[in-house]
Amino acid sequence: MRDSDWEILYELYRNPNMTKVANLLYITQPSLTKRLQNMETEFQVRIVNRTTKGLEFTEEGSYLAERARIYLDFMKETQAGLDELKEKNKASITIGSSYTYSKYTLAEVLFHYNREHPDVKFNVITEQSNVLFRQMLEGTIDVGFIRGDYEGAVNRALIDENQAYLVTREPVEDLSELASMQRLDYKTNDKTRELLHGWWQDRFHTEPPAAMMVGYIDFAWQIIHKGLGYTCCFLPHNFENQYNLCLTPLEYTDGSRVIRRTWFVYPKSRDMKPVLAQFVRYIEQEVALETE
Repeated sequence: MRDSDWEILYELYRNPNMTKVANLLYITQPSLTKRLQNMETEFQVRIVNRTTKGLEFTEEGSYLAERARIYLDFMKETQAGLDELKEKNKASITIGSSYTYSKYTLAEVLFHYNREHPDVKFNVITEQSNVLFRQMLEGTIDVGFIRGDYEGAVNRALIDENQAYLVTREPVEDLSELASMQRLDYKTNDKTRELLHGWWQDRFHTEPPAAMMVGYIDFAWQIIHKGLGYTCCFLPHNFENQYNLCLTPLEYTDGSRVIRRTWFVYPKSRDMKPVLAQFVRYIEQEVALETE
């Protein structure tokens, strides 16, 4: 039995008229009659009787017509499942990631995930965390790795905590010396800037002095290496100090460390596409930090 034979049986049972079914299936009526006879020969049963009122299905024919319906539904569901798998395999995830997380951590996360799910493709957008959080709320990215504590209608999982450092070429014995030194500022998000400004105000009870803007933090390290200033920044655990700079951990006056959190954020909706839900579960189970 070919698939088209099952379709013939199903359509004839629904509409027992040879002419109409032949037209519906785009075959000639003699060809339809021949196909029906072949089916009867294959199963060795009478499928239909021809009466003055048209075709009348026998008990065996009715049984075969019901099996035809089940078979065609099964094939339809099977094809739909295969199409869903193909779509899943072709699907991609748009990730928003802060600059430093992309540089030091994201590649490793995606490498390990891709070993287990080689068909998943990623589009990575690198931006400041405040921009990424807005894009997350707008739905223009699927998930985000964001530095700083942003509040909004998203789910989130803590994935990292980083210490803030004073970065200089030579050790600074007395922090009050910073007021007379050239401070370097760089492109970062508003939450990071708030934390560092908060440390300065806690330590010196004043606003930070004017700074020279140098673009991205990488360039600031090069300038510091030349002896042209200092900066305060958060550094990842795997930071490679290629310029052999002096890194002094920042603390508030009460002795607590200046810490910035990194969050994995994703939509609150439970109707995520399967490929995205699978990635979210992986981050929560394998990457996120345990919290009380």
